[in-house]
Amino acid sequence: MQQGTILKGVGGYYTVLYETDKQCVLKPRGKFRHNEIRPLPGDHVLFQEPEEGKDGAFDEILPRKNQMIRPAVANIDLLWAVICMKKPKGDFLLLDKLLANCRREHIPVRVVLNKCDLATPAQKDSFLQSYRAFDPLLVSTLTNEGIEQLKQQTRGKTICLSGQSGVGKTSITNALLPGRAFQTGELSKKTSRGKHTTRHAELLPLPQGGTLVDTPGFSLMELPLMEPESLCSLYPEFDAYQNQCRFDGCLHNAEPDCAVKQAVAQGKLDEPRYQRYLQILQQVQEKWRKRYE
Repeated sequence: MQQGTILKGVGGYYTVLYETDKQCVLKPRGKFRHNEIRPLPGDHVLFQEPEEGKDGAFDEILPRKNQMIRPAVANIDLLWAVICMKKPKGDFLLLDKLLANCRREHIPVRVVLNKCDLATPAQKDSFLQSYRAFDPLLVSTLTNEGIEQLKQQTRGKTICLSGQSGVGKTSITNALLPGRAFQTGELSKKTSRGKHTTRHAELLPLPQGGTLVDTPGFSLMELPLMEPESLCSLYPEFDAYQNQCRFDGCLHNAEPDCAVKQAVAQGKLDEPRYQRYLQILQQVQEKWRKRYE
């Protein structure tokens, strides 16, 4: 029995890497479909090496240490959440939902401001302050700023690139994989939004060691059903204030003597990110109220 890692899945067939540099294309056994188990890029699988000219199949998916629904990928060591200030305009509400999902799934995450050559000094400073809990990094594939830091972080790790369409995830992939030019997309002239160029998640072995997961961009993301009181635990910058609020289970919204609101008023916490937290809280509360409908 061989053990391998799913690199990608297209049309019900999965490309599996094994023995360091061998690849084969396999189908999942029917039991996965019957049990509603969806194989994901990054899954570690057990299989019999297929005979030449015959289709092979994998028999078992080993337990996952983590998984994401969007992007759909498993066994991530680190996720790079990619954003930019313009071309397209960065959707920071979408970014904050992605970060919350990562913390909920116990996936380490780093926030990357790509196309930083298009950002003003004030925008860069604001970004670094807003996301200081997420090891923020300024990157430009045009000037190569930050590319070496990304290369160093990939060694021996499986790193997933994620973010809205058009922020330059594939351009970062091209910068980290010299000699392989993946298609990058232009912005929509009508909406100024990014167009999808990556059609499916794919694990790409890196020359310096490690694996990069390039994933399709997206424009929508919902948090799973959760109790509203648990949302604040997905904001690491709130941790230092959680036990200082007057009420247990404080939502950091309308409650008096809230330490988080006081920290925002004093400039210790980022005001725009806090306001987006309130937007997400409202969505979580609405979803919780309708859970039995």
